[in-house]
Amino acid sequence: MAKNTFKSKFKRYEKKYLITLEQLNSLKQYFDKYLIADDYASSTISNLYFDTENFYMIRSAKDKAEYKEKLRMRSYDKYPNDDSKVFLEIKKKYEKVIYKRRIATSLRKGNEYLLHRHNVLGNSQIKNEIDWLFQTNKSLKPMMYIYYDRYSYKGKDNEDLRITIDSNIKYRNYDLDIKKGIYGNNIIDDNLVIMEIKVSGAYPIWLSEALNKYEMYPRGFSKYGTAYQKLKERGLENAKYVI
Repeated sequence: MAKNTFKSKFKRYEKKYLITLEQLNSLKQYFDKYLIADDYASSTISNLYFDTENFYMIRSAKDKAEYKEKLRMRSYDKYPNDDSKVFLEIKKKYEKVIYKRRIATSLRKGNEYLLHRHNVLGNSQIKNEIDWLFQTNKSLKPMMYIYYDRYSYKGKDNEDLRITIDSNIKYRNYDLDIKKGIYGNNIIDDNLVIMEIKVSGAYPIWLSEALNKYEMYPRGFSKYGTAYQKLKERGLENAKYVI
């Protein structure tokens, strides 16, 4: 379940590592010493990404645009309903820094606002930014569903440090409703996970040493971008429904 309290704005560095389960097990000796489970450590995350019909936003991001931007609806409920809490998020990346801005609301109101453009969320700076995205990208609509299981750690002595492990990552570009359930195609092999390290400054020394010891290196990895690339490889990026 999602936390009842949340930050509406984030600014941090995020680096991703595509690692094997064996590598993860090697790292856990360090995790046990320097990390603890986050307040809500185990979570299930469903994302509905909004884009234009020709995937302009993700194509721009994959073309290494200096400024990258994504719009999504996110739920932490495994079986969400109309009354479930969701987050409407703008995620921006500029000069390697991640800026996340989000609004919490119900799934019902989120759909009324994003799908039908009904003004049910009041006024806020973040809502104005989402409105601007719709004004500059007239055909924004749900284009990709992505789900994964996540386990989250935080530093014992430094809560600014967070490490998340994502597994069971699935995507689909049909049945674009997070109430439809958890299914789709795999984004990565079953023996791989995505480790993401999130900090506002430099890595602690122990973490740098552990990554060097096991030769783990960051790589640009976007779940949405990878899902889109898989659609292209299958010749399905223009298909509205895929079975």
